[in-house]
Amino acid sequence: MIVFNTTFHIDESLHEEFIEYMLQKFIPMSTKSGILTSARFSRVFGSDKDEGLSFAMEFQVADIEQLEKWNREESKVVHSLLMEKFKEKLVGFSTVMQTIDY
Repeated sequence: MIVFNTTFHIDESLHEEFIEYMLQKFIPMSTKSGILTSARFSRVFGSDKDEGLSFAMEFQVADIEQLEKWNREESKVVHSLLMEKFKEKLVGFSTVMQTIDY
């Protein structure tokens, strides 16, 4: 199983609007095709010195090939709408991980 995680950092003044957008728009758009599943949206706690708030958006995907398919066919629309809405008040980075069964 592949875990696809994106950590976002948002201006604190927009955090309620960001949470609402992620729950109402981003997650449904991202999971619409069924390639990305098991959405988990979390607050990330860090240094009190940091301005703004951080959140992690995590999905599961069957394998790397399916993630590449989602990136080719769906991610541009999902991410462009997100960036259009929040512009320079939002930054993020993605991490792709493979779960280890034991």
